[in-house]
Amino acid sequence: MKRALFITVGTGIGLDKEKKVKSLAHGLLASVLHYSPEKVVFFGSEESKETVASLKSQYMEERREELRNYEFVTINSIDDFDECFDKIRRKIEENEGLEIIIDYTSGTKTMTMSAAICSMLYHKRLNLVSGRRGENGIVIPGTEKIIEQSLYSAYDKTILDRIKDLFNCYRFEEAKDALRQIVVLEREQRENYERLIEGYDLWDRFKHREAYERIEPVKDDRISLNKGFLGRLNKEEYRIKFVLVDLINNASRRIEEERYDDAVAVLYRAIELIPQIKLLDYGLNDLSEEKFTIDDLKQRGIETREYEKYADEKGKLKFGLEKKFLLLRDLGWKEADDIYLENKGMRGLLQKRNNSIRAHGLEPVEKEVAEELYGRAKEYARIIVPDLEKLLEDARFPKL
Repeated sequence: MKRALFITVGTGIGLDKEKKVKSLAHGLLASVLHYSPEKVVFFGSEESKETVASLKSQYMEERREELRNYEFVTINSIDDFDECFDKIRRKIEENEGLEIIIDYTSGTKTMTMSAAICSMLYHKRLNLVSGRRGENGIVIPGTEKIIEQSLYSAYDKTILDRIKDLFNCYRFEEAKDALRQIVVLEREQRENYERLIEGYDLWDRFKHREAYERIEPVKDDRISLNKGFLGRLNKEEYRIKFVLVDLINNASRRIEEERYDDAVAVLYRAIELIPQIKLLDYGLNDLSEEKFTIDDLKQRGIETREYEKYADEKGKLKFGLEKKFLLLRDLGWKEADDIYLENKGMRGLLQKRNNSIRAHGLEPVEKEVAEELYGRAKEYARIIVPDLEKLLEDARFPKL
């Protein structure tokens, strides 16, 4: 790739104008000779053009040829950050097909600061020319040496902080995009962040098996309980109750994001799952295609007349939330009344869900409705999952 050298140009220091300009130009020439760029772009004031002229003269003496492919970008207000930064930034964008190295050896503090910031934001190499200093702090010609700086670590830290913030706010896609901007992060550390972001994104979308496969190899004490929970959730003997726990935690995250319609939709499914889990205690499976039948109810001494109209041609029963709770009451589960059948508050909350824009109506769900339904879901889930609080904590997404 062809190379461009960007140089901020000052006017030198000291009382002897000719001497200071020549000394500064010699220092900048060291950078030009070191990198042998195909193009040089100088940034400076009208006064600093004298330094460039001296550099060109010394280049001719050194190389026996003219410095030809160069450009001078005039900065009118050398202490104005916006102008300095904008003019350097624009030239970087105009020369994006070249390898750009930025030399910030000279210039006003604002110019050199702008050059350094551009190098960090655009991932460009940064250097200065140093050496032994003589009178008035001027670098002695012939002692110059190139010192390359790296601001990538500072840039990476800034991006990494943003990645953590995005992860902690469950904005996983944005976190993935930000991770691609990291420059020098160690390979293992990068892979761990990739696994965490992708894994928890999958988990947040209920893709439990894929999520576990992504995060399981990550060695991090902050997620050890998560891995244990997710590993058990993927085992058939734990899955149903653990999914209920996961639904409640998912709704908590949606409330945290102020996505109340989404929270209530998830909580509705959690409420639906409670009677389905309880029916399993009676040997009645409502969670698969092999649903229980009228004969199954007869075997348990249930009067089936009011349930027969919900049976298909094979006798399999398919009915909604209220009928499931009615069946549980007939089976002797007293909590069916407290949770739903005689609970006007719960019915009212679920009706607000039905009237929401994400269900069958046009009204958005308010925060108070989502929070109240969340509290009720936890309360009733605890009846069939006694260790609910511990499991909720085990499954709580970490904050990086």
